[in-house]
Amino acid sequence: MKRDFDAIVLGAGAAGLMCAFTAGRRGRRVVVLERADRTGKKILISGGGRCNFTNLHCKPGNFFSANPHFCKSALARYTPQDFIALIQKHRIRYHEKKLGQLFCDGSAHEVVTMLEDECRSSGVEIVTSVKVREVTRDNHFVVRTDASEFRAPALVVATGGLSIPKIGATSFGYELARQFGLRVLECRPALVPLTFNASDRTAYSARRCYSRIAD
Repeated sequence: MKRDFDAIVLGAGAAGLMCAFTAGRRGRRVVVLERADRTGKKILISGGGRCNFTNLHCKPGNFFSANPHFCKSALARYTPQDFIALIQKHRIRYHEKKLGQLFCDGSAHEVVTMLEDECRSSGVEIVTSVKVREVTRDNHFVVRTDASEFRAPALVVATGGLSIPKIGATSFGYELARQFGLRVLECRPALVPLTFNASDRTAYSARRCYSRIAD
């Protein structure tokens, strides 16, 4: 079955859903394709299950980039206060934990529901449990799955990184970028305090430590 849209979004995480309903509000016909059985799986585990959804003091100086000016325009066009207004619109109660970190009083499920509701009200279609078999491009992008073929002049890749394989993270987005000739920088851990060389990593791995305790 072939289906035509104005934009196809791959990935129903925070970025994908935000992008989808923003485009939907502008009158675009949007479909979101998600390989997992539900949306927002990473959101649900963020902040210990309470979703640390923004920071009051988010500024360009908090970001590293090859282009240090990129984040300036991004943060100027959509501020933490803009997202807080969305949270308040959906009557989600929240609190500041420390250093401007904002968390839901209740559950991260509230944020996922909020994003789904915004997509629904903007006419966005969300398809879960779908595996992308192939992405090609002629005059449009063509995304083929087991059951359907989706076509659109615009394709958004919001499939996330490799940080949490247990919830389904894969290298799909990087592979797709390379397929279309985009340069991909070498990936490395970004939110851990320590890195080890190969010999130290082996010596201090959990399995090695457990065996020493058992001995």
